[in-house]
Amino acid sequence: MGGNGKGKRKQAARSQAGVSRGARRAKRTLLVLHVNDSTDDQVLFQTACKHAKVPFVWHVADSAEKALSYFRTLLEVNRRHAVRWPDLVLLDIVMPGDSGLRVLEYMRATPDLKALPVVIFTSEDEPKLIRKAAELGANSYLLKPKQFHETVQLVGALYATWSRAKRPAAAAAG
Repeated sequence: MGGNGKGKRKQAARSQAGVSRGARRAKRTLLVLHVNDSTDDQVLFQTACKHAKVPFVWHVADSAEKALSYFRTLLEVNRRHAVRWPDLVLLDIVMPGDSGLRVLEYMRATPDLKALPVVIFTSEDEPKLIRKAAELGANSYLLKPKQFHETVQLVGALYATWSRAKRPAAAAAG
């Protein structure tokens, strides 16, 4: 009888460890670069992430110029030290100054940034912009939802997709 109890404890411990490993995988934190000039959109999106219980860590750039500066700094620092690359870039298109498409173009032309996933997240439903984003290599083009609960669903779907995505070794090395 004593051996049987011991076996059950081992089995329970293995089962518990499996659950813990699964829970850790499900809660993988993603570093998201959110390029968007609207503070309201940034706050709304971050609040939706809390409601969806998705573990995103945010770096925000409120212009294309600041996003380009962020990437240039990462590239420079990466020459001497390993950096943490964003796991996902959420990119608005229409912003003062340069368009978000300029950021996408720069990323796809830069070998160390080329593999980073980019999701266009905008209110612009213009077919010409959608085509241009696809030509430049956007991974996805999403329209900003009109309702908060739709935003919560969307961030849950983004997390489900990109937390499981396999990244090429060069992009994952950071």
